[in-house]
Amino acid sequence: MKIAMLLHKTVVHDSRVRREASALVGAGYEVLVLELGPVDAPVLDGFRRRSVLPAAWVRRLLPSFVYRLAFFASFVRAIVAERPDVIHAHDAAMLLPALVGRRLTGARLIYDSHELATSVPYRERTWAAFVTAIERLAIPRTVAIVTVSDGIALRLRQRYALRRTPVVVRNVSDLDLTGVDGGLRERAGIGREIPLVLHQGAAAPARGCDMLVRALVDLPDAHLVFLGDADVAYEGWLRALVVRLGLQDRVTLLPSVPLERLLDHTVEADVGVTLLQDTCENHRLALPNKLFEYVAAGIPVVVADLPEARRVVDEYGIGWTTDPADPLALAAALRSALAARSDDARRARMDVARERLRWSVEREHLIALYDAVRDSL
Repeated sequence: MKIAMLLHKTVVHDSRVRREASALVGAGYEVLVLELGPVDAPVLDGFRRRSVLPAAWVRRLLPSFVYRLAFFASFVRAIVAERPDVIHAHDAAMLLPALVGRRLTGARLIYDSHELATSVPYRERTWAAFVTAIERLAIPRTVAIVTVSDGIALRLRQRYALRRTPVVVRNVSDLDLTGVDGGLRERAGIGREIPLVLHQGAAAPARGCDMLVRALVDLPDAHLVFLGDADVAYEGWLRALVVRLGLQDRVTLLPSVPLERLLDHTVEADVGVTLLQDTCENHRLALPNKLFEYVAAGIPVVVADLPEARRVVDEYGIGWTTDPADPLALAAALRSALAARSDDARRARMDVARERLRWSVEREHLIALYDAVRDSL
């Protein structure tokens, strides 16, 4: 069975799409990713790649609306040329070309909702209205829906009166430690004896990053590292806050590292944080990638006290929840986490979580779904 996955950016830095495509190849399916980005290698992780990026002059000279029409047409042409059995649309932005491609080829449609797309605060209201309309049009025409958390699955079922709850495939990590020193502490300029708090992923608004810096004032022995490519404007604002609080020697902002080396850096931290603030329903129902990356590295976590993340932390006993908008509460949670670094019971719980929250376990949900779709053809 041939699967065409549609992605509105390059697949290289999208760990979810790479995991899913590779897992399906391993299960015997033919997978092609049609991506809106340049393709330097036609095969990655066992799956094929094809760029649908319009010509440079189109992107450079034409208005944005015309450019969107151009890449929409490019996706549809590629789908028709490839004649897949299944079109797997990653996120709401890919639903419209997927619908047209389905109509022209007779392919089955699977919608992979990476977030609750109608409730993302940094997007315009017109986008939320468009997403609602396109989801209402597309969802009845799907053979299955996949999403990232139980909360989002339930919300989609309620919103669109689905007969079945969407299949949950969480963003658990498939990364492994290589055994090579990542050099995180060296890059931060600190020794092994310094307590290290890690925020993995881009520093951005509504992720508790400024509160994390403020909390550091009450943790005089700790060092904070942001690991990930931040928005330039926000990074400038965050650096100014660091200077204003006199924390230049205890806060380090570092760029992203290659995905295959990520855990070698993560494992050097004493605690990992994910602090999505309660600004929208999408945040409340999210399960951030970084939570599972911390688990894969075996370090305890401090997470925002939101339903989905709290459920994982409480179930496995692997960390602490806190109000991400309260720097004093956040400092107290971090203090507890750092004090428990040598707790053998905590290490044992982390080992259990690491064994259960693995991609080798989670991918079986995706493969079972595709096996059912194949058997129905």
